[in-house]
Order: sequence, then C-alpha cells, then structure tokens
Amino acid sequence: MTVHDSTTLCALIRAYEKAVVFEESVPNAFRVAKAFSTMRWSRGGLLLLGVANDGRVKGIDPGDIDAIFERFERLCGESSEARVEIGTLTVGQKTVVFLVFNTIARHVDPLERYANCVGRVGYF
Repeated sequence: MTVHDSTTLCALIRAYEKAVVFEESVPNAFRVAKAFSTMRWSRGGLLLLGVANDGRVKGIDPGDIDAIFERFERLCGESSEARVEIGTLTVGQKTVVFLVFNTIARHVDPLERYANCVGRVGYF
C-alpha cells in the first residue's frame, strides 16, 4: 500500500505546500523540531507518521496512538504558533497519523471535508 491508494491522503498532500513523512511513529526530538521549523516557513503543511519516504504506508501500531496524540499535543503547544489538527486515517489495514499545520485562514478546519474518511481527530 502507498499513499496513492488513499484519495483522502493524496488530497491532503496536494493541499499543502510542505509534506513531511516519518516512517516511525514517534520521531526523535531533533527531527520533530526540524519539521516544525519547515512548517513555520511554509503556507501550512502536513506531517505524516507511519509513511516511508517513498510513499509506502508502514502504519502505526494502534496501541501507540494515544501516546502519539499526547506527545504531539504537548509539542505543538510549545513549538508551533499554527493551529494543528491531528487525526488518523486507515489505508488498507494500516493506520497513518497525520498532523495538519494551518497557518493561513483558508485552511481553517480543513478536515471537515474529510470527516467521513478520518478517524480520531484532535486540535491544538
């Protein structure tokens, strides 16, 4: 499975200037800080967890999702001035966690149009 197997994921990737992917579920602090910096200087961005650089969906262990939401809630509050939406999306039988960085008004609540496709959603 790749990101191209999900029309929702493809649409999210196209909607933002920057997209950063992490194969692992919780990248180290340096990599997260670098991604946040990239998002700050773009017109919004998308961070994907559980996706390899070549677009293959590796997935996230469902047991790790609560910890991911908690960690990124804290990190986003401390490190980003943008409104951040976090959610899950199932591609095949694998779960991807995504964070949408909203830095311009037209991207407010971008996940509303995908409400029937995304799983758990949070806002920071």
